[in-house]
Amino acid sequence: MSLNFSLLILSLFGCALAKNIQHFKISMVSSGDTDTVALFTHAESPVWDVESQSLYFVDALQQNVHRLDYVSGQIFTKHIGYGQVNVVSLVSGSSRLLVAVRSALYLLDWKVSGDAALRLLTTVDEGLPENLINEGKADSEGRFWAGTKGPQSGDDVLPDKATFYSISQQSFNQPRVHLRPVSISNGLVWSLNNTIMYYIDSPTQKIEAFDFDPVNGEISGRRTIIDIANYGYEDAIPDGMTIDSRGHLWVAVMFGGTVLHIDPDSRKIVFGYKLPVSRTTSLCWGGPNLDELFVTTSKAKLDSNEPLSGAIFTIRGTGSRGVPAYSFRFDNADDY
Repeated sequence: MSLNFSLLILSLFGCALAKNIQHFKISMVSSGDTDTVALFTHAESPVWDVESQSLYFVDALQQNVHRLDYVSGQIFTKHIGYGQVNVVSLVSGSSRLLVAVRSALYLLDWKVSGDAALRLLTTVDEGLPENLINEGKADSEGRFWAGTKGPQSGDDVLPDKATFYSISQQSFNQPRVHLRPVSISNGLVWSLNNTIMYYIDSPTQKIEAFDFDPVNGEISGRRTIIDIANYGYEDAIPDGMTIDSRGHLWVAVMFGGTVLHIDPDSRKIVFGYKLPVSRTTSLCWGGPNLDELFVTTSKAKLDSNEPLSGAIFTIRGTGSRGVPAYSFRFDNADDY
């Protein structure tokens, strides 16, 4: 399935730190030639593929993996019948993708129809059938880090029932436990020099940091960078996270309708980009120059009238740009 898209422009102006005026544009992906905004139930896990100039993301509750082709403006869709799909990631040197379906990680072959396209790598949280893999990314060495969340009812997730893992191609069927218990693993990214891992367990409302050993894949020295509850977001939680070429963090605030630009060294919020929706879920840098910030949103379980909820937004003109995403390393992925 494919949809054409164009961009609807909503110009917003913001005042950053009293004196500096930032001018930026927020755009929305729309379908066809009718300027109808393309809406998804719960869009998540955006990742930019530099090679194909495409944005991959999932619609978790519709069990779809999507690919937005930047040049042609088409959105291609792969449906997963087996269950909820929360994460998509690139695989180094392979046309296959890594996806998280329910509480398992699979290689996904886009060219194969149906769930026959899935190749099981590993399962986690065994004995906890309501747990789901909620977030995951690859590090600089090609390991894949993934965290789960516990049973969910509405917007509420049972706390302290989940775990944060990593896998490597050498031991992909034996996930390594790094943090337990956690409630909802979300934002995950590494500093530009690979000495720090930034991490979010959403209900804590904190963006945290760990010392990171890239050789051995170990984390230590947990500390808080920002607690968003101290900045007027008492009823919101930090969700997805990415990093720019200056090492600054960008965080989607779920229930807050905001993207926060954070300087982790000074532990200060540089700027907040307000979107016309409340459920901002995740984000990544993309576009030919990696200077467009793609932001996914959700309309699931939404009581209020927000006609743009579920849209994919881009924020341009921030003065920042991203860095290419790491890919999962699995040398025999095409033959697995």
